[in-house]
Amino acid sequence: MAEAIEKFSKAMGQIPEYVTTVIMQSRNADRRSPLLEALVGLAVRTAWEPIKSIIHTTGIEELQRTCRILAVLICPAPEDHKAVQDGALLPLAKEGMLEISRERLEQVFPADWVHRLQEGLGDA
Repeated sequence: MAEAIEKFSKAMGQIPEYVTTVIMQSRNADRRSPLLEALVGLAVRTAWEPIKSIIHTTGIEELQRTCRILAVLICPAPEDHKAVQDGALLPLAKEGMLEISRERLEQVFPADWVHRLQEGLGDA
């Protein structure tokens, strides 16, 4: 158990570097305007500090779910971004978020409209 905790702790320390690398690679692949890696790294490290404390209070699964929801909300076009679809939308759908969403939609829209929408999503 102690060795596993040590490995987990080391992995947590590598998260800012990993996220910085992924952001830089994604921007390059999408041919978006370049950002200084040092600036991206600073932003990631700054965001990471409060996130670490959240892990201790809410747990890793809740934090992961929150990050997935934020990714969907922040992305201007999730339908066009495979990383958001694969990393956020599909995992949320698999854990039952679509059922919760369906129930909330039925409170606002007619049930038959929500049913047609759900059919359109297929196996998402």
